[in-house]
Amino acid sequence: MARLVRIPLFHGLMRLAIHLVVSRHRIGVTAVALDDQQRVLLLRHVFHPHVPWGLPGGWLNRGEDPMTGALRELREETGLTADIGPALHISRDPHPWHITIAFAVRLHPGNMSLSPEIIEADWFAIDNLPELFPFMRAAIETAVSQQNNQKL
Repeated sequence: MARLVRIPLFHGLMRLAIHLVVSRHRIGVTAVALDDQQRVLLLRHVFHPHVPWGLPGGWLNRGEDPMTGALRELREETGLTADIGPALHISRDPHPWHITIAFAVRLHPGNMSLSPEIIEADWFAIDNLPELFPFMRAAIETAVSQQNNQKL
């Protein structure tokens, strides 16, 4: 078998079989932006009627790098650019089944320009967050913890 997959035709067939048979998940990305007062940037989304507030983010495009996708979603939803930091939290969630990766970001100075899918944006104190999806709370808690450790 190892010799067969080295032959281009068989290698191509194996890749096609993997593409057709192996289960796949959607992948979502979010950006966690904290300011100097440890407030987090949250957006009120049009498409999330039951839990409207959340982190900037969305689905990765086919073949898109997760870090690139997180920065793209931030820019599309807020008009802001940022430097990306480490992954803060990875979760697997239902409805629809997907994997979400949350990244820390450091915003560049600039004015917000909200996309039509965003109703409003605001900065929230960590002890006064609105209802959020659990993975978002976990990502924010990790970001705050990392920010506190960097100050020590």
